[in-house]
Amino acid sequence: MYVTLLLISVSEIVLFSLVRGKTIKGTFTSHQARAEKGQYLSSFCFHGDGVLQYTLNTTAISSAKLYLFLSDDWNGISGDMDCSAKFQQARAAYDLTAEIGNKTIANFQTPRVWYVIFADEYTCSDVPMATLDMSGLNFVYYDIQLLNPDALGNPTEHFSDEETGLLRFYQLLALAYFILGCICIPRLIEPLNSRGPMQLVIQLLSVSTGLQAVGAFIMMIHLRKYSRDGIGSPVFEMLSEFFDVLSQFAMLYMLLSLSLGWSLGTTHRHTNLRLIKKRPAAKVVAVLAIIQGGLFLYEQYQDQTNRLYHAHRTLAGSALLVLRVVLAVLFGWNLYTTVSLERSIMKREFYLSFTKSCMLWFLSYPVIVIVSRIFSEYLRYKMITMSVVLCQSVAVVTLYRLFLSRSLYWEVSALSSTLPLRIDRSRGLKIYS
Repeated sequence: MYVTLLLISVSEIVLFSLVRGKTIKGTFTSHQARAEKGQYLSSFCFHGDGVLQYTLNTTAISSAKLYLFLSDDWNGISGDMDCSAKFQQARAAYDLTAEIGNKTIANFQTPRVWYVIFADEYTCSDVPMATLDMSGLNFVYYDIQLLNPDALGNPTEHFSDEETGLLRFYQLLALAYFILGCICIPRLIEPLNSRGPMQLVIQLLSVSTGLQAVGAFIMMIHLRKYSRDGIGSPVFEMLSEFFDVLSQFAMLYMLLSLSLGWSLGTTHRHTNLRLIKKRPAAKVVAVLAIIQGGLFLYEQYQDQTNRLYHAHRTLAGSALLVLRVVLAVLFGWNLYTTVSLERSIMKREFYLSFTKSCMLWFLSYPVIVIVSRIFSEYLRYKMITMSVVLCQSVAVVTLYRLFLSRSLYWEVSALSSTLPLRIDRSRGLKIYS
């Protein structure tokens, strides 16, 4: 499965257009502008006196303009609206009469998201394209920079207001992973090498955490480069998302295994795997996990602004949110069934703590997406990104504490059905009821 995901991700890197970041490069074409009723270029959240700078390889042959729409106006345009009436909704229009241009964007009291659209005299024309003189159509290479003012008021900042603070967040996140890794890895060596009942669970949790840490570090590198040129590294951005997908799958597999009772009574891994495969819930969750991965990758390919946490913006992304809720309900129901049949107080405490961490990990994304609706549009993206990462990190930390706790997971897995007591190295004889 992982090989398939890798091949899909590599193909996405090749297929994505160059209309990325806030330094956007590509080609204006009359054909595309006609087909789309305005060629979409990018969106940007300006604050203060923002600037749009463009460079063309030649002056547009026919009358061509860059139109700027506020997000509220753009999202309010219906598909059946008259083409000419559509462009009357634009708040600004700039004629492309020179090969180099520098336009100042209107300043609002609060940051506003703008959409940049290209159109020419053929965009809303009823004359068939096949009957037009090809020499009169536009086919112009462009290089556009969208800039916000920096702390000194100079228009040099490539980050949209939707993205300000993300670089610092990922820098702190990568530093936190590094420090915690130095502290915690020595403590994990013994459980990882013990071949005890919690070994495979700790391995999966460590793999998931490691993949997430690598993804955060790669995203930090991309954002550092992005801050300098407005493009960053598309390959690094895709790699970061790919590592995040693998981390999600490792976590999902581990939660599935524990919710179905794996490693809670024996140390024989393969026997438990065969038992899990026979249970209907395992097959259902496996299918849902594959669908989740497919929706995630398809949504990444479908969205023109390739971002880590934006899956609520398209139909495929909305389905992904619903799927995460379904998975949470399925896990919750299965764990509730297990707890209701369990007589041991210690096991019940373990399952309840485990359920809370699972629900936090599964439901953080859908809940935060819903809550973000009450905030301004320019705050939603970074709020979702930061909050989801932090909530899932908290869930992972609580799971580590649960699995490494001598009073809960160790007892219910190693001593779940036989011994009423054991010798504790630090506290001597310990009796359980």
